[in-house]
Amino acid sequence: MGKVESAHILVTGASQGIGKAIVSRLASQHSVLGVSRSKPEFLEAAPSPSSNRFTWSSLDLANASAVEQFVTSLEPVAVRALILCAIDYGDGGRHPASAISVSEWQRMIATNLIGHCVLVSRLLPQLVGNAPGIIINLSSDVAVAPAAGRAAYAASKAGLHAMLRAVEAEHPVEELRVYQLIPTFQSLTSGIRRRRPAGFDFSSYADPALIAEVADRIISASRPFAPSGTYLVRRDGTLDRFHEVAGI
Repeated sequence: MGKVESAHILVTGASQGIGKAIVSRLASQHSVLGVSRSKPEFLEAAPSPSSNRFTWSSLDLANASAVEQFVTSLEPVAVRALILCAIDYGDGGRHPASAISVSEWQRMIATNLIGHCVLVSRLLPQLVGNAPGIIINLSSDVAVAPAAGRAAYAASKAGLHAMLRAVEAEHPVEELRVYQLIPTFQSLTSGIRRRRPAGFDFSSYADPALIAEVADRIISASRPFAPSGTYLVRRDGTLDRFHEVAGI
């Protein structure tokens, strides 16, 4: 893998959904590098005014060795913010833990948890070196309140959530700020459309641009946006601090 051009913000899951929305918004003002398994379709479209600020690289987070090689390719890049959006939802539909295949367990844990953990841990020196570095994780309600039929997804999201809390605890806010965003609504993405039955009512779903707007507020703030921590994202774009157990 060759050296990747300089980028200030790295976004995983950049080809679709919320990751795509975040890339589209941030690239109008910032240098952004997006990674995903598949090439974003919007790169095939007519160039946009922000196209010169966005670059893309193929990366399969399920391959931990490839993730490490990718970070090596970023050695000269001044990464100051990392936004985690990539996700593997499994084989579709909710099913009990007893019905989850070994391959499904392995793929979801590898992508949602291990791949992101390797990426975060290997990029920490760059993020801290560009203090204050910023990590934004698109978390989920299942990370803090697991639901029936979603055992593998919950395990993978909760694992990453806990890992980032540990990373947050390891660094003073002057070095690193970690924001974990839990939407209180469903975002209407192409992936959601594929997983819902024909004729499904999407009227209660929100535009992914809402999360992108929140990420932009965090990244573009001239002073610290808010204390590090976990936040519930409301439909009107406001954030409520989620109070987790601080100690035992």
